[in-house]
Amino acid sequence: MQRFYLESYGCHMNVYDTQGLERQLEDHGYTRVAAPEDADVVLVNTCSVREHAEERTLNRLAVLSRLKAKNPAMKLGVCGCMAQRMGAEIKKRVPRVDLIVGAQALPAVLPALKALERGESSGPVVEPLNHYLPPPRPRLDAKNLKGFVTIIRGCNKACAYCIVPTTRGPEVSRHPDDVLLEVQELVLRGAKEITLLGQNVNSYSAAGADFPELLQRCGAVAGKWRLRFTTSHPRDMSPEVVRRMAEAPRLAPWLHLPVQSGSPRLLRAMNRDYTLEQYLVAIDAAREAMPDLAVTTDLIVGFPGETADDFAQTLALVERVRYDTSYAFKYSPRSGTAAARLEDDVTGEEKQRRLAILLAAQRRLSHEINQAWVGRTVEVLIEGRDERHGNGLTRTGQNKMVLVPWQDGLAPGQFAEAVVERAEGQTLHGRLVAAG
Repeated sequence: MQRFYLESYGCHMNVYDTQGLERQLEDHGYTRVAAPEDADVVLVNTCSVREHAEERTLNRLAVLSRLKAKNPAMKLGVCGCMAQRMGAEIKKRVPRVDLIVGAQALPAVLPALKALERGESSGPVVEPLNHYLPPPRPRLDAKNLKGFVTIIRGCNKACAYCIVPTTRGPEVSRHPDDVLLEVQELVLRGAKEITLLGQNVNSYSAAGADFPELLQRCGAVAGKWRLRFTTSHPRDMSPEVVRRMAEAPRLAPWLHLPVQSGSPRLLRAMNRDYTLEQYLVAIDAAREAMPDLAVTTDLIVGFPGETADDFAQTLALVERVRYDTSYAFKYSPRSGTAAARLEDDVTGEEKQRRLAILLAAQRRLSHEINQAWVGRTVEVLIEGRDERHGNGLTRTGQNKMVLVPWQDGLAPGQFAEAVVERAEGQTLHGRLVAAG
């Protein structure tokens, strides 16, 4: 019986894929172990979204390679986005790697392993496969009781800075019946929050169902639980789509809608394929359709050619929209993207300065927004207990953490009502008034 060890880097979709690999191997007689030293097969599922992620993985592979030097029979494999992008270059960097399977060909991991066991070997496997890995075994985090379900992989957009279309390939949507069965099983096993995953979930289209229809079907699954999704693309967020999304049962009032820049000129340079006006129409429509909606976003500072005026327009957009939270990053070139051919003409010092200004503005806005929650009674999901401080960790539908005094009889997975008493930074503090 072959023993395997899996490591995963990157986004929730990578974690989901890793769990699918685990199920595929276990279904064919492999046994998972907790440490690479105990494994016959070591697989690393990788991320390519930033250069730092790849360097981190290469460093880890160097460590695992030394382990393989002590145990030559061990098979060392690299899977996922980095394998898709770098291919045979990984073998040059880490010669002891036996197996390279890209993100678009993950179902080929098992056949490739079987070939290695027969003494056969091959080059990188990166040709796209139209079928998915088996879904992960429904296994909820005992603390959080949250589940994730991938509904679409790949991306048909062509943002100038992004490597995802290269690593994940074109969009492929799962059949809605398969998605619904997975959601149903998670709920039956006690899931209290399920997040639908994809690079662009609102591009979903399969078997006559679009994304709003899929939300309706998933949200109709009986039980006390919340439905979330991430990530959306502004181009596909028309007011009609927003209206239909808002009608989906159990949908949490939280929307992550990346904008990247508030400069119309930079949006064109980034090839984001929407105007600032269209983005604002989508935001306003979402807030009108979904009361108490929390909105978060992604922002890039220092994109090639970004001027002081471009950056000022991003700051103005943040003030106009008033995001609950924003995730801001300094631009760094990714080999293989259109932007990598542009001169990276904003200095590192200036990128850091602009990032600091943006983060300070967001902290102020988050504080102001959260202060408006003081005195409100909100529904929260109890996620666990902070053993260090004794607080209960709870979360609203808007994805806001509320710390409450722990009480006897509380347990993760319960829904409760809490009164918000104060706000500090990104965190609310309150007390429970009802639990069940």
